[in-house]
Amino acid sequence: MSSGNLTADRQVVFERDRILLTLDPIVYGLSAIQKAGYRLAKRCTLLVNVASAGEVQLSLLLPAQVDEQVARGILLEFLRELGDQQLREQVREETKGIRELVLAHAFSNTDLVSRE
Repeated sequence: MSSGNLTADRQVVFERDRILLTLDPIVYGLSAIQKAGYRLAKRCTLLVNVASAGEVQLSLLLPAQVDEQVARGILLEFLRELGDQQLREQVREETKGIRELVLAHAFSNTDLVSRE
């Protein structure tokens, strides 16, 4: 198939039965990458490798040999899901204090340990 440079942080190579993708770990966290791979588990299998240079190298293994158009569709679906998961991670981190405060308040009026 072919290879291409989508953006400065994503190198992509299309092969017959896989898509090879390199990501910058500063842009995309490992947790978001894994969650995006899980969401696409019916379409492809994700293999993750953290290279010595710190890059995250991904292989999206396709169920069979597909043409490049189908592979690009799977890649775009993965990238959309990856962006969504990364945003969820950021929101989760930014609202961590608020969630902890709400939980602390919710449990402040309960007696979790029975005192006899």
